[in-house]
Amino acid sequence: MMKINRETSCPAGLKPETGKGDGGELGTCPFRAVCEHADSPQGGVAVELCNVPRGQPLFSAGDHFHGVYLLHSGAFKNLAVLEGQESQVVDFRLPGDVLGIAAMGSGRYPFTAEALEASHLCRINIELGEQRCLHPDLIVTMSRQLQRIQWASVMLRTQNAEQRVIHFLLDVARSMHPDSRLPGEMRLPMSRKDIANYLGVAVETVSRALHRLQDEGLLTTSGRKLMFHDRSGLAQRLAGTEPVVYS
Repeated sequence: MMKINRETSCPAGLKPETGKGDGGELGTCPFRAVCEHADSPQGGVAVELCNVPRGQPLFSAGDHFHGVYLLHSGAFKNLAVLEGQESQVVDFRLPGDVLGIAAMGSGRYPFTAEALEASHLCRINIELGEQRCLHPDLIVTMSRQLQRIQWASVMLRTQNAEQRVIHFLLDVARSMHPDSRLPGEMRLPMSRKDIANYLGVAVETVSRALHRLQDEGLLTTSGRKLMFHDRSGLAQRLAGTEPVVYS
């Protein structure tokens, strides 16, 4: 198993995470192949595990680039800083996602990434312009994230408020369980306020949509816990607004 390189320290006061197993081994990280490649002679860059407490930023908008982060567990929200206004939720990052890629062009992070819960990441200390550690799995992940962002843009222009909520819930479920059927139950790492901010609606609108869906027997909510009862019924509400899947 890969040994974690600890010659560099996590930036911004983040706490280095001791790896699973003897000697700081990587264990079951979903990006294990990516990290092994980066840490190999072919990749030639340092890999380190970091622990980010809830509510703490991994990086802030305007910070100089200090690496790409692969999210093993936990969740983040990306925030855009708007002059004279509250921050806008750009998107969410869940296990299996990459953070920090957008800074590789300008050398500065365009958004603030704030932990929604205690999170564990692999930091790849890649230099700007360095291509050797772009493992195929990392490119696939970046492509998947770009596709989600593009379809989110379409969603905000074509779906009503209830459809946005349904689309969001199903998308989060698929992201958290990419290799299996959608779960019957899951816990949302983000608050309804953050969901509303992201979807461009009022918090009350999100709450009313969830209550209607619950009254109709499609799902049940309790705080941040959510149970799906009729996923096909939810999908039918999105008819004509979802992307065509090409195989």
